[in-house]
Amino acid sequence: MKPDPLPKAFPGQPKIVFTDVDETLTWQGRLPEETFSALAKLQRAGIRVVPVTGASAGWCDCMIRTWPIDSIIGENGSFYIDRDADGRLSYTYALEESVRAANWQTLQQLQGEVLKKFPFAHQTADQAFRTTDIAFDINQDRRVDREDAFTIAQYCRDAGMVAKISSIHINVWRGAYNKASTAGLWMTARGFDNADAIFSGDSPNDDAMFSSFRQTVGVANVLPYIDELDSPPMYVTAQPGGYGFAELAAALLSE
Repeated sequence: MKPDPLPKAFPGQPKIVFTDVDETLTWQGRLPEETFSALAKLQRAGIRVVPVTGASAGWCDCMIRTWPIDSIIGENGSFYIDRDADGRLSYTYALEESVRAANWQTLQQLQGEVLKKFPFAHQTADQAFRTTDIAFDINQDRRVDREDAFTIAQYCRDAGMVAKISSIHINVWRGAYNKASTAGLWMTARGFDNADAIFSGDSPNDDAMFSSFRQTVGVANVLPYIDELDSPPMYVTAQPGGYGFAELAAALLSE
């Protein structure tokens, strides 16, 4: 089912905007000026924007230190980072350290197997900055056929892992968590619930988030993936990526 166009004035006033990053806040690998401005305007209006991303811990550290945000959920729900008023960061993980360490060894072995077995498999450029998952590049620096991406993901699932395909990566991890479950932990720790939040995203990797909130928004580039989503977004923006997110911000701030 195709989503409705995003209304010019968003119904209701959420306290939190959870949002994917790659090709939702960014567009073609860059963060548009309009997106950064939208993040700053939402922050000034008291609406908390929390990126929920498959990006590596290294990228998450950079984003929370340099963007107008105070929290971020990374590596597909492995952890969230908060920044306090003095700029200090704190990490909260979904799994205990000993479990993460054991999982990491298993994932490293699996990554070697995948790279050896599938000539079209390539690790992501940010793999060295990941702490709890492995990722394969399918549409960032490399171009991999969608069916080949499905093949890699299924091989990893057959090995007992969780594997999710985004617009640019295949993320693979071990553990009963995802973007939505860790967003729930973050909200519970602050006394919020799902009714306080909305979500914006762009790909099948966001399915758990789309299914967890009553009001959801897809940026325009989600449309080619609608048939892969169990829970399509309620609304879709006219513009893609970060330009679409700026549309959403304008609708949220409309009086």
